Amino acid sequence: MTGAARLKLGIRERVDARREEILAISHSLHAHPETAWEEHASAELLCAALTRAGFTVQREIADLPTAFTATFGSGRRIVALVAEYDALPGLGHACGHNIIAAAAVGAALSLAPVADELGLEV
Repeated sequence: MTGAARLKLGIRERVDARREEILAISHSLHAHPETAWEEHASAELLCAALTRAGFTVQREIADLPTAFTATFGSGRRIVALVAEYDALPGLGHACGHNIIAAAAVGAALSLAPVADELGLEV
């Protein structure tokens, strides 16, 4: 197996291992929709998951109380993942942002263990 194939398999295995956690994030966001600029509990849920995994989390960025960055690794290549987690007024998460946020967090959590090996900052 090539090095790239080994890394890909390892990342896939980490996603699978975190499946329940990723789904729980999506389901929690869906069950507790918060509209734009009011998604305080949603942002905290995502920040908490990333903090537990060792990410450095900076809250309230860009003068937005519900915006954050989370970083892991020290490589020269930057992998940026965007997580939208606001809901639509009166419709909740019909937009799918709960899935987008959970997928972004899941990708970040799965890349973190190989970030330094790949020369990445996630």
